[in-house]
Amino acid sequence: MKRQILISMVAAGALAALGAWAQNQPQGPPEAAGRGQRMMGTITAVGVNQFTIKKRDGTSQVILVNGQTQISEGRRQNRKAIQLEDLKTGDGVFVMGQPDASQQFVASVVHRIPAAMMEWLESNRGGRAFGQVESIDGNQIKVRNRQGEQTITVTDQTAFAKDGQPISLKDLKIGDRIFAIGEESNGQFTAARVVTGQFGGRGYGRPGRGQGGPAQNPPQNNP
Repeated sequence: MKRQILISMVAAGALAALGAWAQNQPQGPPEAAGRGQRMMGTITAVGVNQFTIKKRDGTSQVILVNGQTQISEGRRQNRKAIQLEDLKTGDGVFVMGQPDASQQFVASVVHRIPAAMMEWLESNRGGRAFGQVESIDGNQIKVRNRQGEQTITVTDQTAFAKDGQPISLKDLKIGDRIFAIGEESNGQFTAARVVTGQFGGRGYGRPGRGQGGPAQNPPQNNP
């Protein structure tokens, strides 16, 4: 129990910060931005100019790096560059990139994720949604991020938290930045958890109940 609470304490800001970090990456067509596809996984091998990850769907992917690949760790405020040789087996990573002419996946961005966050993600599988609230209509929250608009559906079982404290849907307002975890089916994203407030703040670890369920929050360490 203590270990589960510790993981939750390390988690809330990290996942939200990862969303904020991804949201602040350059946008535009993959050909122009050089970012392309996104994936997340755990490193299983590291080579001279590549590494292999096990993705969350259980499949493996070889990731090539070159002189243009940006490798980093830490939150946006104190993010620092690291090298390929700093990565090791067991590290979690968030990757952006695209296949080259020979269909080998070349990374433009690699960001190391804390172990506690990866463990939390493995035990809380599901989709992710984030952005700034544009409208709230019944149980539908419309958000906008740099990828466009997205509608998040909430239910009586959705847990809400702000600055680590439990809240409810009625406490959200237009302009709030939120991060949601849930499931996507038939083009509809239904949130199990919605967090807002100071992403990365210590308060995210405080257990509590949101609307209809426990607020099991992600780690507040770096991303």
